[in-house]
Amino acid sequence: MTSGNGDVLVAFAIERLLSSGDEWRALVRDLVTHWPDVAVFELTYALVAAASAIEENFRGKGAASDAAERGYKLTALLSMDIYAMELAGMARNRARDFQDYWKIDPFFIRL
Repeated sequence: MTSGNGDVLVAFAIERLLSSGDEWRALVRDLVTHWPDVAVFELTYALVAAASAIEENFRGKGAASDAAERGYKLTALLSMDIYAMELAGMARNRARDFQDYWKIDPFFIRL
């Protein structure tokens, strides 16, 4: 990770994914808002690392399993946005670049 925010991003994602409410729904949006200068793949890394840490530390079924699954799904959906941005010829270097794409496809804005 180039920005030095790796542990902070992962911890933030773990906290949101394990929350008992719907805080996870704003996770990707909040990552972009709080860390607009990180590379786009730092976000996907943080989401996968968070999901993996949840799986490793909270083995089994239930809320933790659901949280890890949400983390992996959010990563897949965010990766699709990166690819769509590439196809559209849009900037996709920094987290803030998602804001322009989300004007076209507002999935993460509405989530």
